Amino acid sequence: MVQLLSHPNYPLEKHVQGVLHQIEKFFDEKRLSRLYMNDLFLLSNMIGLFHDIGKATGYFQQYIRKENNDLGMLKNHSLISALLLYQFLQYESELKFDDERLRLLAFLIVKKHHGQLNNWLDEFKQFHENEKELLQKQVHAIDFEKLNQSFQSFSLYKPLSKETCLQWVEDLFNESFKIRRKIMKYNREKVPIELYIQYIFLFSILIDADKSEVGILQKGLFPERRKLNYDIVINYKRKQNWDNRNLNELREKAFQEVDSLNIDLNHHFYSLQLPTGFGKTLTSFQFALNLRKKIEQEKGVTSRIVYSLPFLSVIDQTEKVIREIFNINEIEMDQSLLLTHHHLSDLSYTIQKNEEGYHQYDYNAAQLLVEGWNAEIILTTFIQLFHSIFSNKNASLRKFHRFAHSIFIIDEVQAIPHKYWLVVRETLKVLARELDCYFLFSSATIPAIFKEDEMRPLVDAPKYYQGLSRVMLHSHIKEKMTIEQFVNTLNINESKTYLFILNTIDAAKEVYKKLKEIVPDKKITFLSTHIPPIERLKRIGEIKKQKYQIVVSTQLVEAGVDIDFDIVYRDLAPLDSIQQAAGRCNRHGMRKGEIHVAHLTDGYKSFANYIYDGIRLNITQELLKNDAIPEERFFQFIEQYFEQLQAKTANKESLALLNGIQTLYFDGEKDADRIPVSHFQLIEEQYDRMEVFLELDEKAKSLFEHYEKILKIEDQWERKKAFRDIKADFYQYIISIPRKVDNKPPIVNGIGYLTKTQLEDYYDLTLGYKTEQTSLIW
Repeated sequence: MVQLLSHPNYPLEKHVQGVLHQIEKFFDEKRLSRLYMNDLFLLSNMIGLFHDIGKATGYFQQYIRKENNDLGMLKNHSLISALLLYQFLQYESELKFDDERLRLLAFLIVKKHHGQLNNWLDEFKQFHENEKELLQKQVHAIDFEKLNQSFQSFSLYKPLSKETCLQWVEDLFNESFKIRRKIMKYNREKVPIELYIQYIFLFSILIDADKSEVGILQKGLFPERRKLNYDIVINYKRKQNWDNRNLNELREKAFQEVDSLNIDLNHHFYSLQLPTGFGKTLTSFQFALNLRKKIEQEKGVTSRIVYSLPFLSVIDQTEKVIREIFNINEIEMDQSLLLTHHHLSDLSYTIQKNEEGYHQYDYNAAQLLVEGWNAEIILTTFIQLFHSIFSNKNASLRKFHRFAHSIFIIDEVQAIPHKYWLVVRETLKVLARELDCYFLFSSATIPAIFKEDEMRPLVDAPKYYQGLSRVMLHSHIKEKMTIEQFVNTLNINESKTYLFILNTIDAAKEVYKKLKEIVPDKKITFLSTHIPPIERLKRIGEIKKQKYQIVVSTQLVEAGVDIDFDIVYRDLAPLDSIQQAAGRCNRHGMRKGEIHVAHLTDGYKSFANYIYDGIRLNITQELLKNDAIPEERFFQFIEQYFEQLQAKTANKESLALLNGIQTLYFDGEKDADRIPVSHFQLIEEQYDRMEVFLELDEKAKSLFEHYEKILKIEDQWERKKAFRDIKADFYQYIISIPRKVDNKPPIVNGIGYLTKTQLEDYYDLTLGYKTEQTSLIW
């Protein structure tokens, strides 16, 4: 008998077997204690068993064998698979679930396993006569003898017949009105966030098992979990030979305070608030290792550590530190140990095999392994983290089941927009309860996302601030100044280094030009997003080597970047941003640093108002009434700032998103009181942008030529794969500018492109893109 196929030359039975094996493996590494977990496991098995059963139609078999390419929707398998699962659970399965909504979710998961999640009510509104006819044709085209024989080895399966399945089609369409009424009732009552989590958890399990079976298991090896030595940070520190300066003693004291903590696994939320330059990376990583060890001992599961940062610019810096830790401990590195994942990360995956050297996965398998977070330590961005929770996209949600038992270090947590604090808090609390996740929020400025009794501080933060006198903050915000007036007040000291942080690119450019006029002989450099990453990284490297006395920048160096100056000038901004800017001043306490906060205007409007909301600026202005604030009082001021911010701001955006979550409204239009989950946007675009590729050197020229060749590849998957190979390098020469800019670049193949000979008209080698009259924002 000719076998049913799921993929070219690959039996359907074997694929389903592999998917079920992978589902079992995913659940096996989880020890979730919730009673319903057994139900979820069984339901997940049913979903895995039926997800491709619609491939048993003759139409799909013709398609997969390339016998007929003109079958249209008849070859589709998701809807017929979802229908058969839904009715099987109703009429044939011995599995019964207390929550009838789980059956609806199972239907939707199978229906959408190759697409994006949608509004669950809309899914059942789509039942029309044409769908019914399509399903009836597909049922008639199933060879039930072959199907039942192929599935007979699966214990949860019972043989199906054509007559039964045709009746099921009829029944579902008759029942669809009743189902819609039920969903409308659930929406009115609002489903608990727990159901949303279960939905995306089960969806994640299926799509990861499905893709992994095809892309990895069919080719053989799946990476095994790695053990971690829990003393690696301590060993690393022992070999550093740091001196006994007061600041190092304070750093060590904070580290020891965290390391000696007796961890209570009942607490799932922790904070590490320490002044900038206090080694939060090492300390938080040590805590995560201790926590993983404790979880392993008491719960018998091995947690993954997810280190998350808001900015790409600081990921490289953190990765370097973690790699140094492993190198000094003489531990062989591979991607199963440490994985970096962001939109530009390298999609290669190599594992060490004992006595056999290394095994390198092919591109498709590597992509699945990297994007599926198959590693013990994952270094990633806020975008990857939060868009795995608040998303309707298949690709984003695939890794969500990895959240179970994971330890999340959320560094520079102040970068989470205030409008999302409530929804983030409520959702993370459910993740902690349902999936046993642990969270460590780390920053010099921890916002009041959680209430005091919900989060356990790892250190007594005030005592570390009180012992500091590295910098003095001077407020000059009572009177607004134009940039010319501001620069005229400056008295540049020969022996000092200066950092100027401005709110807009235009303001930064103007300050740079004025400074060049008054101190033309000084070494000055400039940073903004209108300079491509390759040049920005070069300049930051030079700044670290103290090549420049003066640096003029937008906010891109404000947090996380390890640079140090004697004097920092900051245009008015929310207090948390000002404190982050202060972290670039006298970081190592070797001298006396100064932070000066000015209030700059273009003559019509404060530059701050182009960027920040009035509430945060007003609170800051109220708090900065004092002319001078010593560093030891920073903690007190930032606490007051976040308390007032929490009290004065509404949670409208969060409440609307929560309404979207609690009505399983994944995509669609924004309602009066409801936002679909797909509208969650961690980084808000402030203007319509276009990308411009700059041919700055020979490598850039070669990359663009390669890019043009890639565009000619006919197969879209091969084209996509080829571009991923050059993407990281390609984006080193890309800047993003407002689409409405006056000085528009030539468009080549859909992207702004400047050849070397065109650069002079559009690009200033120091200040970046020449935008002329458009007011630009960082």
